[in-house]
Amino acid sequence: MSEKRRVVVTANIFPGLEVERDVLGQYNVELEKIPCRSQDELAAAGRDATALIVGNVRIDAGVLAQLPGCLAIVKPSVGVDNIDLEAATEAGVCVANVPDYGTDEVATHAMALLLNAIRYVDAEAAKVRAGSWQPKPPFPIQRSAGRTLGIIGFGRIGQSVARKASGFDWRLLAWDPYVSGDEIRSRNAEPVDFETLLAQSDMVTLHLPLTEETQGMIDASALAKMKTSAFLVNTARGGIVDSAALVEAVESGQIAGAALDVVDVEPPPPDHPLYCTERILVTAHVAWYSEQAFRDVRVKAVEEVARVLGGQLPLNLLNPGVRPRFDVRGG
Repeated sequence: MSEKRRVVVTANIFPGLEVERDVLGQYNVELEKIPCRSQDELAAAGRDATALIVGNVRIDAGVLAQLPGCLAIVKPSVGVDNIDLEAATEAGVCVANVPDYGTDEVATHAMALLLNAIRYVDAEAAKVRAGSWQPKPPFPIQRSAGRTLGIIGFGRIGQSVARKASGFDWRLLAWDPYVSGDEIRSRNAEPVDFETLLAQSDMVTLHLPLTEETQGMIDASALAKMKTSAFLVNTARGGIVDSAALVEAVESGQIAGAALDVVDVEPPPPDHPLYCTERILVTAHVAWYSEQAFRDVRVKAVEEVARVLGGQLPLNLLNPGVRPRFDVRGG
């Protein structure tokens, strides 16, 4: 019998390991769940692990140096900005993610936030619960039809938003330097440059990964280019938006408001400035979630581990330049 290999789940959100055991049943593995919240905890948990399924703890060269037997690190999410891909490549560790598990959920959440921005549903419900009943709301509600929606980032989720928004009689603008104009047009949106999108949109929704290029791209300068009646939605990554600049823009009337499912520090402290104005709505990084998406992401993450245990490269390998620590079957 082959030597038993150890697979450790350090992500905090998994309630159990039934899904993972089902997928890895054919392999001789010891499967453990060890939730980790620090680099020291992760290094200790993974010291003799063959593969890790990780959460948001930063994994850099220092951590990787303490994982001598690790063949693969899988993050059950789209974003992997907490993993140093260059260091992982240098160490010979394959890194994979799950890029396609919550597309519909995130796009639907973005649409919910956009529609709430138009109809003030949360504020109206709170008012009614407080005992007020006014058929003419005290909010500046404008007609939905004829608005312009700007989509920044036109990958899977941005395109899903475009599909959902196409039935609302909105003009759709899109900016994505990595997607051709023809592709954008084929999805019923108009390709425009970044500044034009900001200037012409009544609502702007973000669907970008967090990279050095996108870090803080929605800053005071970008916000100043938006209409004073415009609304910003971010279901992508918190670091894309400069929170201080956003609060200033909303409180000064530079833009009308914002809705965020992600912020730069999660969870934000109770006294975070984002909570100081009713014109910024914050949800707790829940856009990805449905019962189906939760199962999908777990299955797809552990299937990447199974591929590596079977001598294959991960399907969603993020560091293709890596020289793996194992012999790739058929490679």
